[in-house]
Amino acid sequence: MNRFKRPKILTCVHSFCLRCLEKWVKKSNGELSCPTCRDVCQIPEGGLKNLKNNMFISGLLDYVMTLEQKTAPTCSLCSTVARFVCQDCDELYCTSHRSDHTKMKMSQHHCIVTLEEYATLDPLERLASKPVLCSEHNMPFLFYCDSCEIPVCVGCTQIEHSKSDGHNIVEIKTAFESFSTRSQSFIKTADERLGSLQSIANELKKKEALEMSTYKKRQATITEEADKAHRLIDQYKTEQLQELESTYQRNLKLLNAHVSDVELAIAKFSSMQGIAHTLIHSPNHAMALRSSSDVSKRMDEHLKQNVITDDMQKPNVSKYNNSRLEVLVKSATDISKSTLIDDFGITFITRDSKGAAVYIKDLKVKCWRVDHKSTKDNRPDCVSLRITDEHNGRYIIEDSIWLSSCTLICLIINGSDVLFKTFKIDSRGSWSINPSDLILL
Repeated sequence: MNRFKRPKILTCVHSFCLRCLEKWVKKSNGELSCPTCRDVCQIPEGGLKNLKNNMFISGLLDYVMTLEQKTAPTCSLCSTVARFVCQDCDELYCTSHRSDHTKMKMSQHHCIVTLEEYATLDPLERLASKPVLCSEHNMPFLFYCDSCEIPVCVGCTQIEHSKSDGHNIVEIKTAFESFSTRSQSFIKTADERLGSLQSIANELKKKEALEMSTYKKRQATITEEADKAHRLIDQYKTEQLQELESTYQRNLKLLNAHVSDVELAIAKFSSMQGIAHTLIHSPNHAMALRSSSDVSKRMDEHLKQNVITDDMQKPNVSKYNNSRLEVLVKSATDISKSTLIDDFGITFITRDSKGAAVYIKDLKVKCWRVDHKSTKDNRPDCVSLRITDEHNGRYIIEDSIWLSSCTLICLIINGSDVLFKTFKIDSRGSWSINPSDLILL
């Protein structure tokens, strides 16, 4: 959020202040992970201070600080007010040291102008002309070793990066143009990839909001239905909400993971795109090429990665099944468990799913007697029988002691469920039932 101080560059080519990295590593229990892309980086021997300096950012900072300087600039060799600028060395000199500088053999041909003349130059021209010196030979980088992928000075080309040793040396301008071409292709591809990733991120967030909305609505419905179930409210509400919560948390966790992956990919591509864009628009090619190799490698790695999955592109929002309360009630009072006993008469007993007798307020039992002997018009004699409801799950058939040589037809009605049963009664009054006569309509 503030201006860089001692900027260090990580292996993922993201840059941070040295002090900020020290705080971050301490907070992360000694692990150095990039705060932007989360790549884990190796801490060099000697500590974070031995990480590579970001010379590109440092050069920009020096340039900006020079522009912001309000006090009179002083000579780089003494405290006298400076009058001249060496554009080759990028140093300020007073009148005396300016003469000494021109007398030196290595700097006698340097371009020295007055501060007034220097102030008239375009700021970008100043930055473009600022030399980047080799720390080994104190000479400006004029070439680029394509074999080692670093800028080199004339001295480097004679010793460490000699053509005779197989090093491919090209001009800074040529190397920068090649890097710019590769970066332009990456930036174009990154634009397309970022658009796709952003669309997926937006869709995932919509699905996340819809998931939460569905969850809230279903939660309210479950609560409302649970309030209607007087005897089963606590059990029903607890089980259903736990199941819903589990499904919601599982799906939300998956969506959050997708959103996190996509946003991380967006952060990686955006930051890398920004770095590439900044470097290719740098007026100082040598300064930019100090970071070009690492940036190019990271660009290739990002392009090979594919974080988009089918689950991200076509996320599904849960469809919660409606679990109506009457389904629960029916499971507790299963009329198919009803039984018939003969204790000085015929009695029906309704039982729950566990076999215990249970009273169902709205349940109705209807019975008919069909004689085996035919009437004059050859139709069975069918008589409706009276039923006594004892309000305890027992339904007694009146006058059942007179039932003989007939078929007993019974209907047990519970809401929309109807159980049809038939019993055959012989001449001695004994009754029997065939499993095939049990029909749940």
